Amino acid sequence: MKATWENKYVVFDVNDGPKTMIDALNLEGAEGWEVASIVSVAGNKLCAFLKRGDYIVEPSPEQEKRDEVLKLWGGKNE
Repeated sequence: MKATWENKYVVFDVNDGPKTMIDALNLEGAEGWEVASIVSVAGNKLCAFLKRGDYIVEPSPEQEKRDEVLKLWGGKNE
């Protein structure tokens, strides 16, 4: 399996309260983003670092050979 990662950050003001953060993070989560870490910056700000993975399943050489033979002989992949 091969993975590629996208990263981004979102900055929150602590004075806006936790509901603002939760709503924003849930919205990002619906798009596949997850929180990797949160750090405090500039006193009353929180910076949330988000990541989103894209996973690619690569067939093994044995599986590729099996698929090739099945294709030649008109078999179905199971």
